[in-house]
Amino acid sequence: AVTSLTLKDWCRWMGVNARRGLLILGIPEDCDDAEFQESLEAALRPMGHFTVLGKVFREEDNATAALVELDREVNYALVPREIPGTGGPWNVVFVPRCSGEEFLGLGRVFHFPEQEGQMVESVAGALGVGLRRVCWLRSIGQAVQPWVETVRYQSLGVFSGRDQPAPGEESFEVWLDHTTEMLHVWQGVSERERRRRLLEGLRGTALQLVHALLAENPARTAQDCLAALVQVFGDNESQATIRVKCLTAQQQSGERLSAFVLRLEVLLQKAMEKEALARASADRVRLRQMLTRAHLTEPLDEALRKLRMAGRSPSFLEMLGLVRESEAWEASLARSVRAQTQEGAGARAGAQAVAGASTKVEAVPGGPGREPEGLLQAGGQEAEELLQEGLKPVLEECDN
Repeated sequence: AVTSLTLKDWCRWMGVNARRGLLILGIPEDCDDAEFQESLEAALRPMGHFTVLGKVFREEDNATAALVELDREVNYALVPREIPGTGGPWNVVFVPRCSGEEFLGLGRVFHFPEQEGQMVESVAGALGVGLRRVCWLRSIGQAVQPWVETVRYQSLGVFSGRDQPAPGEESFEVWLDHTTEMLHVWQGVSERERRRRLLEGLRGTALQLVHALLAENPARTAQDCLAALVQVFGDNESQATIRVKCLTAQQQSGERLSAFVLRLEVLLQKAMEKEALARASADRVRLRQMLTRAHLTEPLDEALRKLRMAGRSPSFLEMLGLVRESEAWEASLARSVRAQTQEGAGARAGAQAVAGASTKVEAVPGGPGREPEGLLQAGGQEAEELLQEGLKPVLEECDN
């Protein structure tokens, strides 16, 4: 009974008529697609055409389950109870003639009013059934739900961003179709788990890009990451258009430098996929755009210019690392200035309390006449030392 309920839940979720669905259980994990399809063809041929909608590994059986949709309602005279296959017979589950729709209906009536705050007893009374029976149905639903969630999880195919997919990898179009579908399937899963599952299906450049996006903003959703991948690897712009966008990209007002680096990388990857830019020129174009189209701190600007003079253009990850060092320096400088300002304000307040009615601001330590220069020297020196420490390996490489 529990398995037939699971079949109905899976069919409902997939938008399939449950009376046209079959659940195949006990398929060995090492059964390849050709063997699987051949076994189904032999067993289900009398029932007409069918489509395999999905597979999932079921831990409690140590085997795979598959959902099959027939092109017509189940013919109970023809449907097999078992299918001869690899590893022994596979069990076939289908909705029986008396499927207990009244019980499932009871479960739905029970569930929703409870969410609205109504008492279980009132639901049972309205339906004319005992409370014990209602609670039994509820326990069945709770027992089935974890398995239904497991059924909803299917690992994604592998996409790396290569021009020619390696063995075991998928083209972007095929991978995108399946991933889009699965993100819809995983609507009830936490966003953190959705992101983890998305990353499972990525390799190479595609994985680096999503890692960088999440490092920049850990709150990005799996859908946001997928949209970025579509921007990079999707095929919706001409070579000329994407080339122009890439070579004219510049840091916008209020845009963080690291955010610009990520946005520029999306354009670069897209341009390379379209063959609008040669892959060998990507690092050089990235460096030129940073030097001419971005707002850089003086130490970072100096470091990047030394790299260009040395003929050493940073890769995407190297550039992102340098930019984050620069942003950390700016943040440290701002903190130092705020701290010095607070200390100066405290000192002035103390001095004024001691001096009483004295109005000579010149006599106050850290007074307004000295504050900007003093603060910038103190805070700037400390923060610049931090940045120089981060840029030291790059500068030494250039000098060598």
